[in-house]
Amino acid sequence: MPDLPVLAVLLLAAFVHGAFGFGFPLVATPLLALLMDLRSAILLTLVPTICINAASIFGEPHRGAALRLFWPIPAFTIVGSLLGTQVLLTVSPEPFRLLLALVLIAYLLAERLHGVDRERTVPKWGLALLGLGLGLLAGLVNIFAPVIIVFALYTRMRPELMVAAFNLSFITSKSGQLIGFTLNGALDMAVVSQALWALPLILAVLWAGIRLRRRIHPEHYRRLLRLGLWAMAVALIWNSVRAL
Repeated sequence: MPDLPVLAVLLLAAFVHGAFGFGFPLVATPLLALLMDLRSAILLTLVPTICINAASIFGEPHRGAALRLFWPIPAFTIVGSLLGTQVLLTVSPEPFRLLLALVLIAYLLAERLHGVDRERTVPKWGLALLGLGLGLLAGLVNIFAPVIIVFALYTRMRPELMVAAFNLSFITSKSGQLIGFTLNGALDMAVVSQALWALPLILAVLWAGIRLRRRIHPEHYRRLLRLGLWAMAVALIWNSVRAL
């Protein structure tokens, strides 16, 4: 069984993901990184993230269209996440806390881009480069939502395709990380078992968050989430500066 603070973080992240349609690693990783080393935090979120996004993609009717249009993103995300995991396992992970904080700030600033009114088409090679970069970011800090959100706003991707493309990319990035940890003998089953014990509760809280999202406008929750993410970013920057 996971410790109570760890379980509380996982359940909070699952609820946020259900309430807003994304956010499990975005919320869980920086909070867990305050309780443990970054590698363990990433490893702890692998199985729940795969399960959460698999459930989301199987319930998404536009997954076929999203895969047909944006297949280079998830295809190259798995490659990038495998490479990023290799880097994470060969160098000290502490400096990546600062990178994680910068990713959170980038996400918060990206939310201000909703007024951008441009329609652009990205070639397949551009999508492949994007997928590779997303995977590298996922392997290093377990978060790439800020980048793909900026991409979706930049191209004015349709919301239904956006959700499907996000979940496909999340699944492939986590798969690449899982392969990377396994190949390097770094798959700590004691950490993974904590996630497996918590998985039924995580999925139940995810379902509760989805139910709530269907009834209440999420803007109030977005405000709270932004405040929480700013607080996490500041805390991570402070810890990073102290560790350097």
